[in-house]
Amino acid sequence: MIRSMVVIGLFVLALVAIVPRVSQVQRPAVDASGKAAQVAAQTSWSLVMPQGLGKGWVSTVATYAPGTDRVPTFTTVWTTPTGATIALKQAAGATQGWLSRSVNDGQATGTVTVSGRGFEKYVASAVNQIAYVAKGAGAKGVTVVASGTAPEDELKGFVAALAPVRPATGVKPAPSPTP
Repeated sequence: MIRSMVVIGLFVLALVAIVPRVSQVQRPAVDASGKAAQVAAQTSWSLVMPQGLGKGWVSTVATYAPGTDRVPTFTTVWTTPTGATIALKQAAGATQGWLSRSVNDGQATGTVTVSGRGFEKYVASAVNQIAYVAKGAGAKGVTVVASGTAPEDELKGFVAALAPVRPATGVKPAPSPTP
C-alpha cells in the first residue's frame, strides 16, 4: 500500500513538473483605430487616437459601452514597449463620478503641456497610476483621459501622438438617447 502511494505521488509530481504555468495571459491585438472611426461616426464625437507610436505599442482593448454613472465611454487599452498599460477613455457629458473613477480616485497635482496641449495631471499613488485629463467643453464636449502604470515619459509620448479620428463612412449616427 505504501509502495502504491509513493508511485501515485511520483506520478502526480511528474505531471505538476511538466505542465506549463502562465504568469500572464497576453491579449491579441485589436483594431482600435477602426473601432474609433465607427464610434466617431455613430456618436458624432470628436475622438482622438494615437498615430505613429512605433514598434512595441499594441492595442488590446477597444470598447464602446456605458461607464461609471452610465456615461457612454469609448475605451482603448494599450500595452507599451516596456510591458505597462495605458488606457485611453473618451466620453461626452462626463460626470465628476466618471472622472474620479477614470483616474482611480487620483489627486489633481497640477497641469502639464504636451505638444502644445494642456492636460490636468492626476496621481493615484495607491495604485501607482498617472493620468492626463483634457476636459471637454460643455455638455457635449468630449473628455479625454489617458492613464496607466506606464512610466510618465511613455504616457507623454502616447498623449503627444493623439490625433483626431476621421469618422467611418457609411455608418449612420445612432439616435440620441432620451432621458
